[in-house]
Amino acid sequence: MTRCYPFQKWILSSVVLSLIAGTTIACETKSPTIENSPTPDAQVASAGVYRNDRLGFEFRYPEKNFVVDPQTKVPPTEELAIATIEIWTQQQYQKLKAGAYEGGTEYPANVQVAVYQNPKQLDLQNWVAQNNRFSAPKQFKPTTIAGRAGIAFQSSGLYEHEHIAFRSADREITLITLAKIGDSNNDSAYQTAFDQIIRSFKKI
Repeated sequence: MTRCYPFQKWILSSVVLSLIAGTTIACETKSPTIENSPTPDAQVASAGVYRNDRLGFEFRYPEKNFVVDPQTKVPPTEELAIATIEIWTQQQYQKLKAGAYEGGTEYPANVQVAVYQNPKQLDLQNWVAQNNRFSAPKQFKPTTIAGRAGIAFQSSGLYEHEHIAFRSADREITLITLAKIGDSNNDSAYQTAFDQIIRSFKKI
């Protein structure tokens, strides 16, 4: 039988204590990193949510820099339009409310979500072709949004536009539009909002 002398016992005890202490320090060191890491819920909370029960959808947008106009509009020149929702940067929205664009001044580019009637139940590309809103539509591509088949396309006019169109009901089409003015700062900011709206758009 092997004996452990006092000196050997002292060495073994020191090793065991060192291992325990090392494990404790390692655990204490890692804890703050775990507690401080962002959770998915915290990331979601940083985005604003626009919900419209009448139109039956909601989406998220960058709340820190953008605002959704609470008043839905119906363009008088588009007889089949049901409603248009406008998304603005905080800065441009404040100017709008202060009357900076009154008197016939053209509104700046922004992001819009519009809902249209589609009484003839046209397919998306034919609906675009027969809608006077679009000037020289081009580059049609299939896409999916909110689990539904849609099309992405571009059009020109006062501004350059990117669009996503999809059937939101049997006789309705939803259109999400980004207008660009050729200013990199303005366009990139609105591109961020446009992309987030498309990713988060859902029917309710």
